[in-house]
Amino acid sequence: MKLATIINYCTSDYRFIKTCIDSVLPFSNQVIIPIADHTFDGQPENNELVNKSISKNPSANFYYYEWKSGNSPRYWHNISRIIGVEQLNKDIDWVLFLDSDEIVETELFSKFIKTELTMDSYKIANYWYFREPIYRAKAIEDSAVLVRKELINIDPYNPYIEREQLCNNNNQRNTLQDGLPMIHHYSWVRTKEQMLKKVNSWGHKTDTDWVSLIEDEFSREFNGKCFVNNYEFETVENKYNL
Repeated sequence: MKLATIINYCTSDYRFIKTCIDSVLPFSNQVIIPIADHTFDGQPENNELVNKSISKNPSANFYYYEWKSGNSPRYWHNISRIIGVEQLNKDIDWVLFLDSDEIVETELFSKFIKTELTMDSYKIANYWYFREPIYRAKAIEDSAVLVRKELINIDPYNPYIEREQLCNNNNQRNTLQDGLPMIHHYSWVRTKEQMLKKVNSWGHKTDTDWVSLIEDEFSREFNGKCFVNNYEFETVENKYNL
């Protein structure tokens, strides 16, 4: 069985990209990273960080493409994945779709894919973090998708389901290995400035008044809950020294 990993990336996540790549190299026959020449709020990408990302990760294949105004960030998230799929080797059997702030538990995931994969797609359970990499939600989510290559069908104009459209009818959610999540999701591990940039360029930017929520959050010390989904948190080690 041959597996490729496609990682959506912009340099706002430069902090995570090398650790993300390193976590998938042991089990990936290809690592593909599409990146637009603008972030999805229309700001030019940081070419210095793009070049550093490429030079520090020679085992990954980066594909730089042109961003154009007029479509939602979610459209471009889908376009990135389509570009990644176009680069897949013919002999790839399975594809893992990640975002660059998702870091895989390498040993657990390697063990998982050595078992018999009887489903057509899997949503992989993940830990979820907020503000700092030591604040981990007690609730478990799933975000990354593992899917058989021949079943991949991405509609860039389906703006709301993104990776959900990679889940087939024969799909397993919240997939664990040895009773544990296989991914650490650091989506909201940000400074105040980084969070403000995130909410101006991501697919959920019109869902609520994110700016006011962030301003309130950073007016005080972390209080053990998050404004995104009201999870409760525990304090854990900074596993990857992020």
